[in-house]
Amino acid sequence: MVSIVVCSIRPDQLARLQQSVEATIGLPHEWLVADNRNTGKGICQVYNELAAIANHPYLLFLHEDVTFERRDWGKQIRSVFEQHERLGLIGVAGSTIKSSSISGWYTGNAAFDRYHLTHALPGHTEVLKQLPDQHVAYHPVVCLDGVFLFVRRSVWEAMPFDAEQVKGFHFYDLDFSLRVANKFDVGVVSDLGLIHHTEAGGDYGTRWAREAILFHQRWKERLPMNIPGAQFSEGKIQRVWLDRLKNQSIRLADRINWVWVQRQFLHPGLYYSILKFFLYHPLRLRRVHQYLRSLRKQA
Repeated sequence: MVSIVVCSIRPDQLARLQQSVEATIGLPHEWLVADNRNTGKGICQVYNELAAIANHPYLLFLHEDVTFERRDWGKQIRSVFEQHERLGLIGVAGSTIKSSSISGWYTGNAAFDRYHLTHALPGHTEVLKQLPDQHVAYHPVVCLDGVFLFVRRSVWEAMPFDAEQVKGFHFYDLDFSLRVANKFDVGVVSDLGLIHHTEAGGDYGTRWAREAILFHQRWKERLPMNIPGAQFSEGKIQRVWLDRLKNQSIRLADRINWVWVQRQFLHPGLYYSILKFFLYHPLRLRRVHQYLRSLRKQA
């Protein structure tokens, strides 16, 4: 029924994932796994090579650092696809818009972002849930996070991952989901019980920033893209991402390029966010903030 495709670099995480899926999915399935530790292949190439030999009508492209705590989540997704013929792709996190501003799928606005998953971070667990209605089969979006991509095989065959232009491990998910959303419905489903075991919620360092700029250069004629009726501010999204990236390990030249290519220096309303973007990580201001918060708690 479903072919589970994994690009693996951590055998310990893969074993944990497989054990979790076997206990919870509730559907006939096969595993298509590539050990990608020493191949030099990007994730698009790996995914396409494995999907080409799949035997089932659905494909699940899955990160290996997840587990599931809810049984029969596979049956839930199959039912959603069977009831909605135009639905091509399902995920657990995405947005109803993709702005032309350089960013990931996340906008920081509850009116647009849709997600339901759990982050298992060092020392604590954080349930992330933002869905306007719990009683619908899925929530329409135009782009998805790549941690979980459940797609009809026929859809992937019509528009496989772009291995020619996306060589690394970032923005393959936005590229794929946006292309699918041009021809099919794309959605976020709730309550799959997916737990993402992550150290910091994702890697947004220098390589991510460079690939973000390249992705938006390729897509500049097609963005923004959104569900009809969505009204949004490019400036607010730029501010959200300046703040989100301020404590990431991004080289100074790439920080300058981020601001330069978007001409953010022309907008006084962004000056404070730009200042933090340049100074927060080099000056270790996060530690200062953590120290001040600890003092307030003690008081």
